Amino acid sequence: MKKLLLVSLVLLLAATAGAGVVYDCNTGVIAEFTDVVAPGLVVTAVRSSGFAATELPAGPFTAIWVYTGSAPAAVVGDIVDVSAQYKEYYDLSELSVGDAVAGSVTIVGSTTAPIIPLTAAELMVDPEAYESHAIQITDGMAVCSAPNSYGEWTVSTLGSCIDIMMDDYWYDDTTVALCDCYDWAIGMWTYAYGAWRLEPFVDGIAKVDCTVDNDSMTFGQMKSLFR
Repeated sequence: MKKLLLVSLVLLLAATAGAGVVYDCNTGVIAEFTDVVAPGLVVTAVRSSGFAATELPAGPFTAIWVYTGSAPAAVVGDIVDVSAQYKEYYDLSELSVGDAVAGSVTIVGSTTAPIIPLTAAELMVDPEAYESHAIQITDGMAVCSAPNSYGEWTVSTLGSCIDIMMDDYWYDDTTVALCDCYDWAIGMWTYAYGAWRLEPFVDGIAKVDCTVDNDSMTFGQMKSLFR
């Protein structure tokens, strides 16, 4: 999703100094339907028709979805050079390999895939800035809406009470129950069907026991609490 930034010339120059092709696509510097070459992207998540890739150093507006149209050869951690056409697909920014005059994905190495840790409050200041990133939501969370027929469920962060939608592309939603508690969640942050959502990885949720033990006390001890 293209971000329109209203900044001064000085700030614009500072923000784009050293910025790469993905950053320029995401911030509107590169026009939609332009063929681009994005070198040195790191694959962070793979699906049946493409993969998410991040430009290093990982930060706001440095990730994008790469649409290959079929199962890609790349795996998480691969470093790839991508030749593709930048476009917006239902408000999701992507590099479409098949739409470019000379589209290609070339694997040139491997590394550790970056995961950006964020609180829910930090994430929701500008959710678009982390579109297609692999992120870790570091808040404790509780399931407040059980999975629907589309495998979508909602959690609310503990303390900040921010609702986050989750989706079951990788994660088994049949293991999700109302009032489950999570210590953190890791997955791909994306935009689909008009809503921001986290698609947790297979092992991307740390479930914890959120029951609170009862403290035994005498009647006298209880009375002393109200003195």
